[in-house]
Amino acid sequence: MRQVEVCSSNNERLSELERALSRMKWFAAFVLLGVAFAASAGLYSRTTLADDAGVVLHVRGIVVEDSQGRPRILIGAPAPKAKGRTRTDDAFGIVLLGENGADQVVLGAPTPDGMSAGKVTKRIAAGAGLLVNDAEGNERGGFGVLANGRGVACLDYPAPSTREAVCMGVVPEAGFAGFLINAPSGDSGERAEMAVIQDGTSLFKLADANGEERAMMVVQGDKPAKFLVIDPKAKTQTDILQKPTP
Repeated sequence: MRQVEVCSSNNERLSELERALSRMKWFAAFVLLGVAFAASAGLYSRTTLADDAGVVLHVRGIVVEDSQGRPRILIGAPAPKAKGRTRTDDAFGIVLLGENGADQVVLGAPTPDGMSAGKVTKRIAAGAGLLVNDAEGNERGGFGVLANGRGVACLDYPAPSTREAVCMGVVPEAGFAGFLINAPSGDSGERAEMAVIQDGTSLFKLADANGEERAMMVVQGDKPAKFLVIDPKAKTQTDILQKPTP
């Protein structure tokens, strides 16, 4: 009887040890899983996040593709090279592409080259701003501040014209701030202009299809206003506001 009791007691102890060992295995597995998760989270944080709060993402560039795998949004400094983009020059900022790969909108610091009527053209200077293009990538308008100090906001005629249609600008080197309207063809001079000039002159003028000035309203400083009617053939100017001499 004593021998039976000893065997039974040993079996109970063995079962208890087995249960304890099983619990320890599960606990160890849980601890290892937690350590692995924490290590992977820490590695991710170190490689992609800059601050302790974990809210700043550091990347060299981002390419967003559509459902067909075509690049549609490029973000970078410069924007990453993307297969399918029509232009291959650098753009610092955000570039929105059309389905055909043409630049549609550029926000940031575009290259000093523009595109008009299917041809790449040189700008006056590099700058930063917002450009909006047509479906073929030709510029149709934008706002920007240039490296030479100019600030402009313009809308362009569609191709095949290569001209700005309306343009508002500040030109420090000329002491000019104003608004210009151009014709889509003909003489390259503006057809209408409203401006303030550094010497204190304020003016509004109209030109004909040949770019010849035909009418002008001028105020210079505190002098009386003039309304000039101009005859380019006779090379005369008549101020219709001037009182006739008796």
